[in-house]
Amino acid sequence: MRKIILMLLLVIASNSNSAMAVWIEVGRNENTTIYVDSAATQREGNMAKMWHLTDFKTAHKDMGDAYLSTKDQNEYDCMEIKSRRRASSQHSGNMGSGKVVYSDSFTTKWKPIPPDSGTEILWKFACVKK
Repeated sequence: MRKIILMLLLVIASNSNSAMAVWIEVGRNENTTIYVDSAATQREGNMAKMWHLTDFKTAHKDMGDAYLSTKDQNEYDCMEIKSRRRASSQHSGNMGSGKVVYSDSFTTKWKPIPPDSGTEILWKFACVKK
């Protein structure tokens, strides 16, 4: 029951987040554009949490329905240069629109951030003081 409630809260937060989010483009290639919601970035000491949105030019399909975008909340250790995912959702439309085809609030294990990667761009955006 607790897991169902958490999933519902994630979906609600995910949907309301896109209505309030101010997505800023931070990276792009021929297939994907990555945005961050800088207004919702939370920083406390050496830790930061930030939502990012990945928008795809063509539909992807993992286990369920096809999706054109994902929204993820990652947590960053700004001193140790590592990250972990806190929540994720897949959306049938671009920019987090349409039906939520999958969501979870599973926290992954900490992983080091590879240099010159999309994850490093996100880490810098969340951790580097402006």
